[in-house]
Amino acid sequence: MKANRIYFYLFIILLFNTLHFISEVYTSSLEEGISETIILLPTTFLFTVFVFWTRMLIKKHIADKIIFQENKSKTLGFWGLVIILKTVVLTFMIMPVTNYFFDDDDPPGEPFFGLTFWSILIVNFSIITFLYFIEIFLEMQKEKQDIKVKLTQYQSEKSIAQYLTLKKQLNPHFLFNSFNSLMGLITIDSKKAEYFLQELSNIYRYNLTQSEEVVVPLKKELQLIYSYMSLQKIRFGEYVSMEDNIEENKLNFLIPPMTLELLFENAIKHNIIESKKPLKISIISEGSIIKVTNNFQPKNNNYEKSLGIGQKNLINQYKMLHTESPSFEILNGNYIAHIPLIEPEL
Repeated sequence: MKANRIYFYLFIILLFNTLHFISEVYTSSLEEGISETIILLPTTFLFTVFVFWTRMLIKKHIADKIIFQENKSKTLGFWGLVIILKTVVLTFMIMPVTNYFFDDDDPPGEPFFGLTFWSILIVNFSIITFLYFIEIFLEMQKEKQDIKVKLTQYQSEKSIAQYLTLKKQLNPHFLFNSFNSLMGLITIDSKKAEYFLQELSNIYRYNLTQSEEVVVPLKKELQLIYSYMSLQKIRFGEYVSMEDNIEENKLNFLIPPMTLELLFENAIKHNIIESKKPLKISIISEGSIIKVTNNFQPKNNNYEKSLGIGQKNLINQYKMLHTESPSFEILNGNYIAHIPLIEPEL
């Protein structure tokens, strides 16, 4: 029997015996109350332990093997039969003890199946039924708790799996577009292509080393973006530029890895970049968010549609990490991404 069950049943037994003692003191005498309590207290405790112990044995060796999980009426019938049989058996066991200690209280010539027998039978049935209901209730609560724990574990594992899947969708996207840029650069300047490839390996090394991280400090992402933009300048020269204005106290705040790379990559991939229409990208911090802005000059009319996968993945990542989600808008000729910052735990 678990310790908490022992304390619970002991409390019930003490309460019952206390009430019985008070009743005997008022109706009979103090000596009568003390003498009966000395007998009833250990007897009721042993009786309760015995009922609990036999129930556990029946449940372990019989009930769990024949319980009809899909037929509650048969299950209740089985336990009802057990309660009745146990009540009858214990009544016959207790009757001789009662007659020995409380023989003076019996009416003269009372038969074995007289008032005392039926009184003991009713009391035994009430106690056993009460104890069984308590045990069933506690077992149901434990099953519910176990289900909640398993459900929480399942949701946690599912969220981790979803998050890793999202990250795997982002990483090949970055590599694919980088190789496309490299292929275009090879035909223009082989030395720049070699430098591009070296820097690309540094950037992708960052991607691989951070792949196991759920979030990274903003300052790490900015370092990646500086390297990324240096590569883009090799290809586009002064036609692409970056400006940042991040408060120093925000540099240790967190975002999902490769977030800024995704936004910059989309801006460069989907916007016109030429001498008459240079692309300008800026990052600024405003309170609990950072704004990534670029002038809106799309290559085609399906600009927003082409950004759907990356944006959706980023939003889904934030749903599992933060109470706020990124938002995107086109305002005054600019495409603006609002990215929430995640405050680091101290």
